Parts: sequence; C-alpha cells; structure tokens
Amino acid sequence: MSNIKEDVDVEKLYGVQSSLKKEQFLKEFKINENGLSTSEAQKNINKYGLNEVKQSKPKKWYKYFLESLFSPFNSILLAIAAVLMYTDVYLAETPNYANIIVILILVISSTLLEFFEEYNSNKAAEKLKELVATTATVLRDGKETLIPIKQITVGDIVMLSAGSLIPADLRVLEAKDLYVGQSSLTGESDAVKKVVELGDSYDLNEPYNLKVDSKKNSSIDNISDLDNICFMGTNVISGSAKCVVIKTADDTYFGKVAHTIPSSKPKSAFQKRN
Repeated sequence: MSNIKEDVDVEKLYGVQSSLKKEQFLKEFKINENGLSTSEAQKNINKYGLNEVKQSKPKKWYKYFLESLFSPFNSILLAIAAVLMYTDVYLAETPNYANIIVILILVISSTLLEFFEEYNSNKAAEKLKELVATTATVLRDGKETLIPIKQITVGDIVMLSAGSLIPADLRVLEAKDLYVGQSSLTGESDAVKKVVELGDSYDLNEPYNLKVDSKKNSSIDNISDLDNICFMGTNVISGSAKCVVIKTADDTYFGKVAHTIPSSKPKSAFQKRN
C-alpha cells in the first residue's frame, strides 16, 4: 500500500492550498466563509460533478457463473472427467459413464452453490449501500444545512464536530481542539491534531515558491505533513472546526489512491499453480 500512496503527488495536490495563510487563501481562491448559495452550489456541482468516487461497474450474473464454473476445484474435476472420457469411454470395449456422471454432478452442484452464494451476497451488499445515506453539515444560503455527502461541492463550508466523517478534502479555516483519525489512509493509530495554519517548517511568506520549485522550498512528503488539511474518508475524533471544500470525488487523495488499487482480488498460491 505504501508504494501505491507514493504514486500520489501530495505537493502538487495540496502544496499551494496548504501553504497559504488563511487570509491569503480566502482571497486567492475567492472563498466565502458564509458558504455557497443554492445556485452557486448547483453551478459547482455541474462543473465538478457529484462528490462520489467512481467505482467499477458491478459484474453481470454470467461472470459470477463462469468464475464459479471454472474455480480451481471444478477445473480439477473437469480435467479428471476428460481423462475418464478417454479411458472409460473411448478406449474401453464397453463404455462406462458412471464415474463421469458422478463427477459432472459434483461440478454442477459446486458451481450452483458458489454462484448463488456469491451473487446473492454481492446483491445484498449493493442494496445495503443504497440504504446508507451519509450526510454532512454545510453552510448553504448562510444557514447550517444537513445534506447528502454526494451533494457537497468545491467551495462549500463544512462544519465538523466529534464523530463527523470528513466528506471531501478540506482546508481548515477555524479549529478548536480538532483531532482527526487518519488510520484509514496512513495506518497511524494516533489521532492527528489539525490547525488553521501550516507549521513553521514551511516558508509561508513565499507560498508560491511551491509552484516553481516545491521540492526545494518545502518538505511535504506525505499527507502527515499537512496539518491544516482534512482528508476524505477520515473522521473527527474530538473537537470542532469550520472548513472549506477544496477537492471532491476522484480529485481527493482518497479518490487518487482508490484508483491505483487493483479492483480484482489477487490470485492465491493455489490458483497460480493451476
């Protein structure tokens, strides 16, 4: 997983947005601390799309069936059946189909059992996803409003409190004892304190140097160096904060990492040998 994360250029994604002081950031990116209006939010949704990380399309039923039919166990049985077809039928003076029929019954039974179990479990998981509607509190038209996470867009002001799920990549504007759990992204068990301004290890007086030669002017190696950015997929352990959405959906760090992970399960040693 570490190699996958190294492919994501954290400096390029967040260098300027994290290094700017709050006042500079608000002015540079034209952020309204009172949030977006409904019309502005809709324009941004049309521009950036819904806040949903694209996932691979669910497999068709026949793909589940073929995978079940040609499982390692069934492949061995089918190979044995082919050998018996040659020895007990083709070479034999009196053809004997008994063993072949028994093997085919085992193959059919195994295939159907695995197919229905796999297909039904995946269907149930898809329905469960539809039932779970995660929401977040944002400022819309100057008022706190609870909306579905997929409706959150760039420029939205998000209000966080203990237990909140981070709905997108956020720049912290105000924070009170804000601690975030980033174990889902970094593996760190300890909560990370988030602040308004990046630490003194960065040259905040010349933030645009990050655009010119970021490697010489900063030491942003991974997301652990970004104390004023909250990342999609993490959660608030304690404290409260007011943040602005800077990236959504596939543009987030979570989205970038998700698309570098292979969608198919890795083959087991048994499968590789067969």
